[in-house]
Amino acid sequence: MDYLYKAIALNDEIKVYVVRSTDTTNEALKRHDIWPSAASVLGKAMTIALMIGGTLKLEEAVTIKLNGNGPIGYVCVDADSYGHVRGYVQNPHVNFTNRNGLDEVLTLGYNGFIDVIKDLKLDNLFTSSIEINTGDLAKDFTYYFAKSEQTPSAILLGSKFNCDNTCSVCGGILIQLLPNASEETILYLEQKLQNVPEFSKLLEDNDDLENILKFFFDNNYNLLSKTPVEFRCPCSKERFVSGLLTLSKEDLYEEASLDKDLEVVCHYCNNSYTFSKEEILALAKIKEKHDAKH
Repeated sequence: MDYLYKAIALNDEIKVYVVRSTDTTNEALKRHDIWPSAASVLGKAMTIALMIGGTLKLEEAVTIKLNGNGPIGYVCVDADSYGHVRGYVQNPHVNFTNRNGLDEVLTLGYNGFIDVIKDLKLDNLFTSSIEINTGDLAKDFTYYFAKSEQTPSAILLGSKFNCDNTCSVCGGILIQLLPNASEETILYLEQKLQNVPEFSKLLEDNDDLENILKFFFDNNYNLLSKTPVEFRCPCSKERFVSGLLTLSKEDLYEEASLDKDLEVVCHYCNNSYTFSKEEILALAKIKEKHDAKH
């Protein structure tokens, strides 16, 4: 099972979020039939969303939209504070490699925008948009935190895939300086980050995420929580009923006149729901009654 660990470290001067998202990525890969470099982009995007979700309070949520104008098209991911995440890509059958392995930069592109939308249960959503400067999600989201949230941060991400097109490892770490961070702590982090192996290697070598915390901070940390994370979509037929009721009664009657079942598919999880002609007619009559009252 995948987990998100939250900790405070280095004399309570930094916050840390570290997540293993291997099973989560494999679930997305299976649901959407995603090829490796596209799956790696989605897996890392979901990893970032889970870590941002870890910074939120109960019932709050975050949506991340990526569009680098690359072959993968757009990427959309949702996560909440409970460790639930879901996501999809516009073009799942994309795979590019280079001499170092999967080429995520070519897959995503680097001429577009990152949009982060937070639902903090206030009157308005918190929305921030930045340019994709590199196509490397770790670098671009490090820039996002500095520019949009004014929080000096470091992000490391890693993923590897097997010959059978399954994910062998995926995850990441988000390290954020607190306002009381000393120059000594900042220097320590800078030196540590210069000598870190690939994060996928750390994940491969450490089944227990707490060992990764020890790698970075020795014993100078306090583990705050361990949250199971998973790919989970709250879609249901009832939710799609609400969506269909946003259509006009004319559209619903026209759909019913086709005399065949209507199949709707959730972009996020690829679950499908079928509405019979009778069900569509019933919705059209509900809409007609509603319109008559208003």
